[in-house]
Parts: sequence; structure tokens; C-alpha cells
Amino acid sequence: MSEEHDQTIRYRRPTPGQPAQPPEPPQTVRLPYTPDLFPDVAHVEAKPPRSAWWWVVVASVLLAVVAAAAIAIVLWSTGG
Repeated sequence: MSEEHDQTIRYRRPTPGQPAQPPEPPQTVRLPYTPDLFPDVAHVEAKPPRSAWWWVVVASVLLAVVAAAAIAIVLWSTGG
């Protein structure tokens, strides 16, 4: 597609300038801190995530209960 046939409408908006900074209250004092000047903080190890093996046990028990109930219903309905 050649540029003389380009039908795209382009809006040119002025780019916004720097927003005006509000004046700081007189009691505000900027300290010359940078992140490397902050004091060191002791790291506390987080607990390791719990293993999910117990979900397998819970699901297996529930499956066994449902299967036992289904077998009991079938045997009861057939008069066995």
C-alpha cells in the first residue's frame, strides 16, 4: 500500500509537559537517603510450602466411600 493512498486518520495532540509539582509544606524535610543507605534487615526464612500428598489421601478416601455407597445401593436394590 503506497503512502499517497493511506487513508489512516492520525490525530496530533500536543504532548503534555511536566506536571507542576505542588509546593511542599514547610515542615517537610527531604533526607538524602538512597536505597543502599537503608539499614540491613534480618531475613526471616519463610516456612516451606506444605506438600500436597494429603490431598491424594483425602481424594482416595472420598472415592472409596462413594464406591462403597454405590456398591451398597446396587446390592440393596437387587435384593442381594
